[in-house]
Amino acid sequence: MNAPDLFGRHLDLTPLRGRRRGVVRCIFQPCDRTPSLSIDIERGVFNCFSCGVSGGVKKFAELVGAAPHRRARFVYLSPLDEARRDALAAERHAAGSRAGHRPLMEASDGYRLTMLEVDHARAVASAAGPDAPLVWELLTLAATIERQANADLAEIVA
Repeated sequence: MNAPDLFGRHLDLTPLRGRRRGVVRCIFQPCDRTPSLSIDIERGVFNCFSCGVSGGVKKFAELVGAAPHRRARFVYLSPLDEARRDALAAERHAAGSRAGHRPLMEASDGYRLTMLEVDHARAVASAAGPDAPLVWELLTLAATIERQANADLAEIVA
């Protein structure tokens, strides 16, 4: 997969209006409302001025879940699979941090990040629609993670 195909598959390139480089909305931030991701399609590089993520085609493919496969092919995850993967990673992080006592600030940061992943999972499920495969599994997982995160935060604050 080449850079134009990879960028075009995951980014909204309409702000470029046919140009080969410019600034678009960053997909690595759930709340990016203004364009902050600078891309150069010909060189195959990107840099977000807001969150700081940058790299080339290989790094972009890793970040969007397109793992390199044999013979330079990429295996793409569906948005539902990506959201499920991210939600499970947030749950593993929360479970690992439950083992020890953390300061309140670190706990609240962890809670905020976990809830961002839960919100992202719900948004992906909502966009996919109720008939899409794995939607209900993703929503159930999001609800379970949210309940656990709320219980963990209540335990730390109390």
